[in-house]
Amino acid sequence: MDTRNRTRAVAIVPTGLVALAFVIAGCTSGDAPEPMASESTSAPSPSATSAPPAEAFAYPDKTDPTQVGIALKYEEGSDPSGEIIAGPAVLVADRQFTVEGQCEGDRVGFEVVTADGERRVLAEGGFRCDDPPAGEFSYRLPYAGVVQVNLTDADDVDRAWVRVVQT
Repeated sequence: MDTRNRTRAVAIVPTGLVALAFVIAGCTSGDAPEPMASESTSAPSPSATSAPPAEAFAYPDKTDPTQVGIALKYEEGSDPSGEIIAGPAVLVADRQFTVEGQCEGDRVGFEVVTADGERRVLAEGGFRCDDPPAGEFSYRLPYAGVVQVNLTDADDVDRAWVRVVQT
C-alpha cells in the first residue's frame, strides 16, 4: 500500500464516525455529512415516510359472534338494495357496545333501535365516508335484547354498512 492509499483510508474513518454520531444523536439536519458513495448493487430501502395505503371498502362477516346487528347497503347497477340483520348476538345490559361502519360516497346516518314492537331508539348518529367511525361510537345502556340497526341517511352513498358489536 503506498502513502496515498493509506491517507485515503484514514480520511474515511473520521467521516464515517462523524456520520455515525449524527445518526445516533438523531440529527436530521440537512447539514449532516453525505454518506460516501459505495459500489453496492443492492436496491434502495423503502422510504419510512410513506403513508400506509387507504383501507379498501369491505363488508364485515355477517356471522361474527360479537355482532348484535348490522345494516348493509349494496349498489347493484342503478338499483340500490339493502339488508338488515339482527344478531347473531343480543345486547347485554350495562355492558359497553360499539357502533362501527364504512361507506363509499358522502355521509351516512344510523340508528340503533329495539327489535320489538316499540322500536325505541337506543343510539343514533352519523359519519362522513372519508372518516368512518371504526369503533368511535361507544355506548352503555340498561337495555338487554335484540336490536336492529338502520341506515337513516344513505342517499348519497353507493355502498355502506353500520353494525353494533359487543365484546
